[in-house]
Amino acid sequence: MQSDIDNLQALPLEACALQLEDNTLEAKVLQRDANALRLAVRAIDQTAEQLAAQLEHRDYYAAKVEMLKPESRRLQEVLAARCLIKQMLGEEPQVVYDAHGAPSLAHRTEHLSISHTDGYVAVALASVPVGIDIERRGKRVERVVERFMQPSEMELVSQTPDPVLSMHLVWSAKEAIYKYLGPNYYDLQRLTRVVSFDFDRHCLAMHAEGIAKTLIVNFQITNEYVLCYSTFS
Repeated sequence: MQSDIDNLQALPLEACALQLEDNTLEAKVLQRDANALRLAVRAIDQTAEQLAAQLEHRDYYAAKVEMLKPESRRLQEVLAARCLIKQMLGEEPQVVYDAHGAPSLAHRTEHLSISHTDGYVAVALASVPVGIDIERRGKRVERVVERFMQPSEMELVSQTPDPVLSMHLVWSAKEAIYKYLGPNYYDLQRLTRVVSFDFDRHCLAMHAEGIAKTLIVNFQITNEYVLCYSTFS
């Protein structure tokens, strides 16, 4: 039976995949597609002081970091994301947040999405709404699966070669699309549903309540992490 992905023009892997070397995520930027999608991942392997030294405009982020404990992991994540955005754009824009905590770039047209996990930060920029999510793989996902997956999704992942990996992809994909669908989709278990996987093309198809089109989420996998990203136009 033909899947939803077969009926869509998913981005070819060569055009959109974040390149991975030696099964590790590296700080590099990548590929572009018709929506000017740019992705980057970097390890958070520097202190907050070292990261701040790479930024020129402390006034752009002072209010944000003043609420955080010195040398906390959250402070490192905030600064690492700004360093990565600067690397991607060649300049340091101001990151601002809306009432729901969603980030955007002041005085620029690109849409922005940011994600953090243990030791890494991921950033996506695009000319249309974009969402990105990075997650560390582990057994915890099996204990909370009923919080974010519908019975039909559980049946779907049970038929994949690695059901636990597929659970991580479902969770990460839902987190990614939530970032552009917004707070009305807070109930990811009820309002979103993965309907098919295409592991050859590194993407999956998802339905969201109230949206007629099928959403395509691309993913990348390493031994320790999954990365999902999607654009909406």
